[in-house]
This record gives sequence, C-alpha cells and structure tokens, in this order.
Amino acid sequence: MNKIPLPPYDDAGAFLTLSNNHLLASYPQLQAVVGTVQSSYAHYVAARGAPLLVLQPVGDNVAKFLKGHYSSPPTDLAHITEMRESSEHLVCPMCGSMHSGTLDHYLPKNGFPTFAIFSKNLVPACKCNSKRKETLTGASPNERVLHPYFDECLGERLVRAQFDDLGDVPRVSLSLMIPNTHPHHSAISFHVRSIVQRSALRKYLADRWSSLFRKPSLVVRALGKNVATAAELDEILENERDALDDLHRGKNNWNSIFVSGLLQPPVVIWLTARLSVPGREPDSPLG
Repeated sequence: MNKIPLPPYDDAGAFLTLSNNHLLASYPQLQAVVGTVQSSYAHYVAARGAPLLVLQPVGDNVAKFLKGHYSSPPTDLAHITEMRESSEHLVCPMCGSMHSGTLDHYLPKNGFPTFAIFSKNLVPACKCNSKRKETLTGASPNERVLHPYFDECLGERLVRAQFDDLGDVPRVSLSLMIPNTHPHHSAISFHVRSIVQRSALRKYLADRWSSLFRKPSLVVRALGKNVATAAELDEILENERDALDDLHRGKNNWNSIFVSGLLQPPVVIWLTARLSVPGREPDSPLG
C-alpha cells in the first residue's frame, strides 16, 4: 500500500484526439460524447474517485469501444502502455508487494466504462488486481478500497506483521497500526481485509522470519553482530525500517511491515535473548 502521485497525462486532450482518429472503429461515435467524458474526468478528480459520487454517463455502445481501446491501446492512448511498463519494478500501491506490472481499474471498467482509459483510474498493481476483481465497497458505511492517488492515509504506517508463538515457525498474521478513532479506520480496515490479507503477504512474512532465524543478517544486515540489549536492538530495527521506507517510497511495503512486526516488545525481548546468548557465534541461527 502506498500513496502515489497523480499521473501527469492530459486525459481530456487524449480523449479528444482519440475521438477524431478516423482509423479506429470508434470513429465517429466517440465525437458525440467528448464533452460528457471530459466533464466526467473532471468530476472524478473533484470527487477523488469516491465510488458513490462518481457518475457513469456513457451508453453501452461507447462503453464497448472504451473497454476495447483499453485492451488494445491505439497510439492516442500511449499512456496506458507507459504506465504499465514504468511501474513494474515498483512496490504495489494496492497491497505493498515488492513489484507491480499490471494496471488495476480502481473503479472497475465493467461498472464504470467511462473511466476505462482514464489514467487517474488506472493504478499500478501486482497479482492482487486479479484477486480483488471488482471489489470496491463493503456492507458497512465508509467501507471501501483505498485510492492510491487520492487517499493521503496511505502515506501513514497502517499495518504490521504479528508474530506469535515465537520460534523457528511462529504464527504469522497482520495487525492494524491505527486506532479505532482514525477518521478512515473503516476504509483502511476494509482495504486490508479485501486486498492485503488476500495477497501472498503472510507467506512472504513467514519466509522472511525463516531467513532471519537461520541467518539474521540476511534480513537485517546490522544483525550480523551480536546484540546486548533490547534498546540496542530497537535502534537497529528502527534504522532498518526507516531505510526500507525510504528505499521503497512508503511505509507499507512488505519489508517495512515485517520490521514493524519485529519492533513489537515481545518480539524484541525474544530476539534480544537469542542475540545475546553468551558464546554465540555472530550471525548464527537463533535456535
């Protein structure tokens, strides 16, 4: 999960150019809806993509053309290919995994085809895109998927690993790091349940723990040496998490989520006890 900048593309201009492309099957049908679509784009941004506020004004015939142009973008929509290719090495802003590679329609193109080619509705994502499918809102008020272009709360630290029954194979789960009084608690909790927990994150966290248990420096390089106190370990882990935040441009990437879990007091106490065993060889297993 991550807050990312709005795409810089001129969508209104691109749609006008698209509507005038006589080489496409959508010509001249799109010309009749240029004003409507351009107004819808402006309204989407003003409403910050809010699912219950954004209108869907085009008919089935135009919808078919727009969805087809997304599937096979003409040169007028080069931004779609550019967005996909420029983000595949970056953290997924929807679930926090360590890669992207696809584009997720925040408002699904089947229900909101007006925005099928709208860059502000296209969010870089990983395989969590296919798992989310068309999930958008929940049954309770304010439950919805967060929007990486508009939801500022994605810049906060929202979730951490939870390690219980500590040992070589602990129980691994996720915990929210925000209070129930957070103004966007319902949306954040719904997003985590609907997208993050359905990803491979818990498997990733378990694998990271296994590597840490076997050779601590594989996960946190500064743990290649023995650690004497919980305060020293706290400082090492906080520095590591800050560096990961900086590297991955956000606080909810999977590596930062892992280290946030290590910083919980019971885990710090457990790790300190094993990293400070008298006579322990530096960087040896924690068992």
